Amino acid sequence: MKQLLTLSLILFSFFNSFSQKSEIVFETPEYNFGDIQENKGKVSHKFSFTNNGKESIRILTVKPSCGCTTPNWSKDEIKPGKKGFIIAEYNPKGRPGVFRKSLSVISNDNRRSLIFIKGKVVR
Repeated sequence: MKQLLTLSLILFSFFNSFSQKSEIVFETPEYNFGDIQENKGKVSHKFSFTNNGKESIRILTVKPSCGCTTPNWSKDEIKPGKKGFIIAEYNPKGRPGVFRKSLSVISNDNRRSLIFIKGKVVR
């Protein structure tokens, strides 16, 4: 009986550690700029997200897949049910052709979300 109780406690703790305490849900996880004129300079898009979890969340960092993309994001804590943002700025200079770049969003609960920008740079 003790073994069954111990096993139950271990399993409860294990599954409870995976319970959803915070969850970032993006309105759209990918944005298409379409055709971008290289000579018109940088373009940006603001991704909105909602914290659908039960606890507040903080974006710790956003890592772009290349140096051509610069992120900015909500620095304040996002309470459950509230919205935050991530801005992705893309520099088309010297990068003609089709592109698709990712941004890895890392929050204080160590979850990682991916968002994407894409388009075509024309001269």
